[in-house]
Amino acid sequence: MQIQEHVKLSTAAAVIALPVLKKDVWIPLAASVLIDVDHYLWHAVTHRTLSLRAAIRYFGQADPPQRPEARLLHHPIVLGALLFLGVRMRSRLFLLILSGLLFHVSLDVIHTSQMRGLKRSLSEQAGFTCPVCGKYDEALQLHTLHFARNIFDRYNSRHFVVLCATCHEKAHASRGVGLPRPHDAEQLTKIG
Repeated sequence: MQIQEHVKLSTAAAVIALPVLKKDVWIPLAASVLIDVDHYLWHAVTHRTLSLRAAIRYFGQADPPQRPEARLLHHPIVLGALLFLGVRMRSRLFLLILSGLLFHVSLDVIHTSQMRGLKRSLSEQAGFTCPVCGKYDEALQLHTLHFARNIFDRYNSRHFVVLCATCHEKAHASRGVGLPRPHDAEQLTKIG
């Protein structure tokens, strides 16, 4: 899920929670958005660079590795420890931070499930064959053709295509993440 989507959904949740949380509403909102700092910190340590641009490029590549160590703040042990501390110390602050983190992780779980389902159904529709090069591949990768402006249209299959790893890399290298328009199937063949 893109950071913009996390910000939009977390802000909507904060608006809904505003009557209950009042001035403390910023705490879960900030936690929900800032949880992804663990990705950047992991990248900075393992790649020995503080470049935010390099981290964005790394995580924005065609099929970035899903490394558990890059998601430390998302880990159930960290979340459980925060719950334990919040309850043990009767800390409203810890529990509000935990609620923001859990909201974010819930969005990630939903996103992963939706993307996995899209990849499976589009791969089956394509007969496990890359539409660009014609290669049979049971491990086709899901490529986003167009990011929906409407969050409710986010997981519509017309915004995605499955490609083999080689064509997926070429798609990202040639035009970036948003190429080509979903209805322009012939543009896909120009990539390969």
